[in-house]
Amino acid sequence: EKIDVIPYELLLTIYLNNISISTISCSPFNLIMLTVGFLINNGYIDKYSDINLLKICDHENNGIAGQNKFSRKVEVFTTVKSDENVILQNQKYISSACGSIDDFILGKDLKKIKSSIRVNSEVILKLNIETLKHQRHKKAHGGLHSAALFDKNGIISVIMEDIGRHNCIDKIAGHILIKRLPVNDKIIFTTGRLSLDIIYKISKMLIPVIVTNSSITYSAAITARKLNLTAIGYARGGRFNIYSCPRRVT
Repeated sequence: EKIDVIPYELLLTIYLNNISISTISCSPFNLIMLTVGFLINNGYIDKYSDINLLKICDHENNGIAGQNKFSRKVEVFTTVKSDENVILQNQKYISSACGSIDDFILGKDLKKIKSSIRVNSEVILKLNIETLKHQRHKKAHGGLHSAALFDKNGIISVIMEDIGRHNCIDKIAGHILIKRLPVNDKIIFTTGRLSLDIIYKISKMLIPVIVTNSSITYSAAITARKLNLTAIGYARGGRFNIYSCPRRVT
């Protein structure tokens, strides 16, 4: 017999100005980064300074008998008050397998990415290996996605891990916002599929290049072209496919 270590799952409920806006199924680390990234990527805030107070608390009433140790809540108070009716209409539960881009952000015009970054193909080929090298939680028990932030030379800035691929991207967004990092020369590598909602998150962050070792959906590729975002898939085993804006790859 052998003891198997399995990943931990947490239900994180976000309260914005005393209104519950979302419950996210996530891994129990980097929760502040996740919350900030979720708020910016879903249009609840425009910048980190919009937040007056953010605190993570135990969740006393999560509706699941005996499961309080598996749930937390985060309370966020902002300078700009969102429309309560819009918030209540978009209130939702997000599983680890599903992403979310709230309806009201889909109605907004996203900015086209103007970065003139050029990335050598040799750098792209190394991103998968570098990401795997820096994974900590996945090495311990598997079952997690990862997203890593690189500069154009392939130097890693931060890696985020989570049971949800969308959560990894939100955690990176939160890190960028809190650390006030420039993004016009950055690359994100993710182990998850590039779906439409991931493309919206990346474009909201103004990251010019997104790379995955997995696949990309048709709608994601078309949207990436419209937003001037370089989307690269299947970057593993000495190869990759470019689906949009190939001029950034040399």
